[in-house]
Amino acid sequence: MRKNGYSLLEILITIFIVSLILSASYFTYISIFKEMKEESESVELQMEKIVGLELLRLDLEHAGYGIGKPLNVTDDYLIIESIADDHLIIRSTLNNTDNTTIGWVLCSNNEGEPPIESELEAPNENFVFVDSEGFIYGTVNNGLCPSNSVLVGFPYSPDATGCDGFCSEIEYYLSDSNLPAHCSQGTYNLLRKVNSAIGGNPILSCVADLKFTIDLDTDDDGVVDVIGMPIDNSIAPNDLRMQLKRINVYILMQEGGFNPDYNFTKYRSDTRGNYIEINGIKLYLPDTPNFRNYRWKAIKISVKPMAIIE
Repeated sequence: MRKNGYSLLEILITIFIVSLILSASYFTYISIFKEMKEESESVELQMEKIVGLELLRLDLEHAGYGIGKPLNVTDDYLIIESIADDHLIIRSTLNNTDNTTIGWVLCSNNEGEPPIESELEAPNENFVFVDSEGFIYGTVNNGLCPSNSVLVGFPYSPDATGCDGFCSEIEYYLSDSNLPAHCSQGTYNLLRKVNSAIGGNPILSCVADLKFTIDLDTDDDGVVDVIGMPIDNSIAPNDLRMQLKRINVYILMQEGGFNPDYNFTKYRSDTRGNYIEINGIKLYLPDTPNFRNYRWKAIKISVKPMAIIE
């Protein structure tokens, strides 16, 4: 007859089995937690990417919006300008993050009076007026029509620094300041700066490379004949206004966080470094030992400016 209780051997076997179960549970938990963390970082970057790219697209779409032609062509304004390969300035009376600059007004035979029609997102009394031929008539800061001519007015920010003070300058550029911890070394924040603001606001993080090009119709036949030209400011402002058909942006950015078990292989190499190519444009990966432990994606945005006054 067996006495009550367990033998030492039975207790040791039980402890061993329980330890195995706990170890398996721990490693399963760690694996699930790791996957959840990577998925959370990926989702966060995806949401940031959607919002940031849409703002960039809207700014490019409104390049030249509200900017009429000066009477002297030599005084024309550059609607887009490159400072470097990864630094672009977009000029427009409309700033998509300032609703007081969104809309238009119409004047006709009512000098000194409010416009006869208006479609404004928010109140604003600062307008630049353009005549029926697209030439700049002038600006007002009282909201009233400046003449009896037929004029279209575009609201602008009183803080505008471009076009002699009536169009905003929206800058996109890369900066490595305040980079999130989940970003790979050698990546940047894509910043958006408006007019004379101190610093810019990040719209995308973990960006490895950025390029801008333009497509032109140089012979005015309605067909693009120059594709992928760098924005090098070599085209006269008036020619750029007439010929510009598309603005292309190429972005190489990180997707998700660091994963020691992942090995990124979809890249090529040349004397400058490792790159991903899209439409003949080389976008370079960070020059760091662990860049392969991140997922990378090349993105192209191609936008037709919708409101250039020709």
